[in-house]
Amino acid sequence: MKIDKKSWRQGYEAGLRQQNSHVFPEPENTEVLSWHAGFLEGQTEAEIKIKIHRKQSRRKEP
Repeated sequence: MKIDKKSWRQGYEAGLRQQNSHVFPEPENTEVLSWHAGFLEGQTEAEIKIKIHRKQSRRKEP
């Protein structure tokens, strides 16, 4: 499968913003599979950053 970079990037950015893919479906004129692949990767990246932030916040407490 060939990934459409522009569609993937749009999905990735939506995933980073933690948008719900059912509420905010892929924009028109995007390649659907590429957009969803990017969305899932962006969402995963955002969740990892949240977990790291929570872990670091807990360490700062006395």
